[in-house]
Amino acid sequence: MRRESPEETPEALDSTGTLDPAARHVARTVEAGATGGPQRATRPLRIVMVGWEFPPSHTGGLGVHSYEITRELTRLGHRVLFLTPFAGPFTPVDGVTFRFPGEPVGDPVGRYPPAYWSGASLDSPFENATDGYNAWVGGLRDLGPVDVVHVHDWFGTLGARELANRLGRPLVMTVHSTEYDRSLGHPWEHILAREQAGVDAALRVIAVSRHLRQQLIDRYHADPSKVRVIYNAVRPTERLERIDPKTRVVLYVGRLAAMKGVDTFLKAAARVVPVVPDALFVVAGEGPEYPRLLQLAARLGVGDRVMFLGRVSEEERELLLAGASVFVLPSVVEPFGIAALEAMAAGVPTIVSRTSGVAEISSSIFRVDFWDVEEFASRIAELLEYPTLRAAMGDQGRWEALKEGWPERARETVVIYLEAMVARGVPL
Repeated sequence: MRRESPEETPEALDSTGTLDPAARHVARTVEAGATGGPQRATRPLRIVMVGWEFPPSHTGGLGVHSYEITRELTRLGHRVLFLTPFAGPFTPVDGVTFRFPGEPVGDPVGRYPPAYWSGASLDSPFENATDGYNAWVGGLRDLGPVDVVHVHDWFGTLGARELANRLGRPLVMTVHSTEYDRSLGHPWEHILAREQAGVDAALRVIAVSRHLRQQLIDRYHADPSKVRVIYNAVRPTERLERIDPKTRVVLYVGRLAAMKGVDTFLKAAARVVPVVPDALFVVAGEGPEYPRLLQLAARLGVGDRVMFLGRVSEEERELLLAGASVFVLPSVVEPFGIAALEAMAAGVPTIVSRTSGVAEISSSIFRVDFWDVEEFASRIAELLEYPTLRAAMGDQGRWEALKEGWPERARETVVIYLEAMVARGVPL
């Protein structure tokens, strides 16, 4: 009797669309060719990935995810053509080819607007950068053999849909966050429509948390049977030694945007400093909230105990994590929270808002309601005052963050590709 794959066995998915542990094992053996049946990967897949940013130039978790998932997919023997509106430079990945508007083998420079173009030119047929990018994606030719088109978030959904339809190939969409989340409930209809178009057109939709999956079902009316959960991951850092400075450091790393709740971080700092006067609160990141947050720190009387670093490099972030006593992610909305997972992997005890996606996969972090400043302050002070608790949470958090990584996430993604290909009738 043949062994069934997760896609063919409804029991392999729990009620949230997440592969259970046994099914995750089967997902890995599918890619290794150890299972029979129509879901077996019998050859390298050729993937067109419609992305946005890619390292070294990226502003958030989407760029990191794109790099890590393409790296692991190609290590499995698959080939990725990565589409982006940026002209590079790109961090090289064996097996990944990059194409962008204005490339030497494509259309002349200037025909399509650059990323983040605001539509200021009257002689352009496009209203904004994403319109031009989608037009370019949808009209691409000379792609060679393609098995699946995979789009990330809303940026390229219209072009990806057109491209997949023209090629007769399945569309897979990964949703990292929604416009409802980013706008705190006041979505821009232009973006919302593009998200909806992607969710409707995709044969399979990947959400980065169970919370996000449910939102896609409730607000975007996605068919629950086609929405899967694949969590993000982190890669072990080479810097294994923990720096133990005399000053106790409470760290936030991320964008300075309203949805990130950094004002809660500062209000908690104002309550902790009188109890732990040597505590230093460090904010690493940039964004539109910076001027307001700077003023808030001054009004709260903690301007001398809060350090705003602005944007930091990968190496600087590793140093910050190695020196941190506590990491805090107080987001109002956080579909996943890869920064918190990075902190856990570095052995830093972590406090997150209760609705964060990362809270779904860890039992070794403190979960706090995003609005509860007193509880955030209490948990921060508790960790600063009790080094034994810090060490225990740090060790357990590191293990939980690293027990599965990007290789497992890539194999799970391949299972979704295979399922979509079968649904579309693409030969395996």
